[in-house]
Amino acid sequence: MSHPADDLPDVAAERTYALVVGVESYEVSGDWRLPGAAHDAQRFAVWLTGSGRVPPANLRLFLSPLPDTDLPCAQGLPKHLPATEHHIRQALLHDLPSRDGDLLWIYWAGHGFHDDGHLLLPYADATGPHTVHLNLEAALRWWGSTDVDRRRFRHQIAMTDACRVDRRRTPRLNFGSVDYGGGGLAEGRGQFLLYAARPGEAAVNEEERRAGLFTDKLLDALNGMTVGQGARGLTDLARRLQEDFDVLCAQGKAWQRPSYLIRGWDGSWAEGGDWTNSSGTAPILDQKAWNDLAALTRGRDVPSYVHDAYRWAFEVCGCAAPLKDATPAGSLTEFVRDLDDRQGRPGKPLTLPFIRYLAAHTEDREWGARLDDWVDRTRERIGARPVAAAPERPAEPAHVHVQLTEAAEKGQYFLRVWLYQGKFSFEWESSDPVPLSDARRDLGEHIGAVAAKDTAKGTGRIEFHIPVELLDEEFEAWSMPFGPAKLSQEMGQLFEVVVRCPDARDGSTAKWQEKWRWFETHGEGEWEPPTLDACHPIWLITEDRMPPNLAAFLRFAEFPVGVLVQVDRERLPEALGAVIASGVPIALWHRSGPPKDPAGTSDLATELAPPGALSLDLRKLPRTLLKLRIQAGAAPSDESWSHPLALLWDDPNRRPRLRPLK
Repeated sequence: MSHPADDLPDVAAERTYALVVGVESYEVSGDWRLPGAAHDAQRFAVWLTGSGRVPPANLRLFLSPLPDTDLPCAQGLPKHLPATEHHIRQALLHDLPSRDGDLLWIYWAGHGFHDDGHLLLPYADATGPHTVHLNLEAALRWWGSTDVDRRRFRHQIAMTDACRVDRRRTPRLNFGSVDYGGGGLAEGRGQFLLYAARPGEAAVNEEERRAGLFTDKLLDALNGMTVGQGARGLTDLARRLQEDFDVLCAQGKAWQRPSYLIRGWDGSWAEGGDWTNSSGTAPILDQKAWNDLAALTRGRDVPSYVHDAYRWAFEVCGCAAPLKDATPAGSLTEFVRDLDDRQGRPGKPLTLPFIRYLAAHTEDREWGARLDDWVDRTRERIGARPVAAAPERPAEPAHVHVQLTEAAEKGQYFLRVWLYQGKFSFEWESSDPVPLSDARRDLGEHIGAVAAKDTAKGTGRIEFHIPVELLDEEFEAWSMPFGPAKLSQEMGQLFEVVVRCPDARDGSTAKWQEKWRWFETHGEGEWEPPTLDACHPIWLITEDRMPPNLAAFLRFAEFPVGVLVQVDRERLPEALGAVIASGVPIALWHRSGPPKDPAGTSDLATELAPPGALSLDLRKLPRTLLKLRIQAGAAPSDESWSHPLALLWDDPNRRPRLRPLK
């Protein structure tokens, strides 16, 4: 069976019109800079008017380069206009439809967002509150309708070097709805859409070269062709690009795979490379599968390994996984719905391996067996291929949990110790309350004995459950006997040491659990100073950026889940009290206040992140601090080590069951 684009008749270059757009600079934010997009659009325009032989007068060129950026000189191109809503809508919906042409060719390089089957392409004058954009599919629906003279532009091609990141991942943007109208479909009019990425994927932009990887490969394929030759060979060109990106993805040089959509010149329709009326696409879930899965997941929290399951589904199906900021959030049903909406591979729907992974990694073995049964029954019913076994759940090092509970007599504490190895086992408790000095001695001995019990993976972490007034105590410096010779060593140089205040969370339990769920399913994020509209998961609180109503700021929204506190020692109690009262589960601070940096450039974020990194992986913080504490022991003369780091790590889901105090 031939593809509809193969039947495209010869198109004269002089009867071809083109809209070419490249957006590098947006009014939304300076963070939206996209070096190379305008240059890519200019390169595509050079091909059109060069070997493509399209008259420059037929080209509508809209470029918004970065400020103070000079585009390379390209002879023969018409003068370009800024890529704003006014200019592009005027050209696309008023000027070009009035021209007498056979082929319309659209090329767009810039940011892009996927929303329910639509690609939203922001204009250069887009802002957060008013994210003006071109809805590509809606625009092409209008171009394919009888609103455009039936005798004109019977062949239409659109190519986009843009991400297709899920719009839901950008809650600060207000796209609104865009509809260009349009009458009935005009018979005999065909459209070919070639995307740089599949839904949920980000397109690679090589900033140093100022070039999009997709445009590079596209122009390599079009090099030397006339516009008619390029149009007639669209399906071959798309397949060549898909093969190129399969190789690049296998080499780890890309994470996107181009896809195409054809509304045929003969009325047929195809998507992504597989005909929709054949058995070549991945089957979707039927109603029984949805009903059974709803019963299985009702009331279940999203597990911490859900993103591992999500990405493994793409791996086992041979598909490119979306980037982290394009993956879903919310309930398990949201993850399944997202996967069911994606294409998968012939006979390999993404939903089945996702559920298989959840079944293999849950601690609730009865629930895991029910999930496995759902996969097997659903696979047979919808006609999918067998689903591979999920990788085994890695063994977790044991954790020692220590609780200090204040007694009636001030300064006296009851002590308890548990060992966690997949479940809690009670190990020891003090018969009477003791002062903190005795607690150091007694706990050191008992923790050493408990840690020595686990010989398989070793003890990974010691978690101190404490009242708020003990947050300033340097638990990581407490000593314990270690090794055959029972040498006294600091806990913080042997284990990850964190502190917790679960009993102080009254009034913030819901926020505490909500923020921890986000952390478990994402983990990594950028940091920024506290502001009411901040959507980054990590906030950096400094002496000059600490509002008096910090607790309200921290509680206000979904974020932050982690706080880096960099304030003087006198203000630490206030800041940490706000962290606990607002439900933020993770906080990091210097116990004696931040070290004085003569250059004024040091902050906690740069201490913890690799050079040049724009984000922190919060999940690695306990291990990172262990490394820093070991380094501190080797460099005691370093002034920065006189300000030891403390980590609040309050997991609401991992709390031992309390026994009555003796």
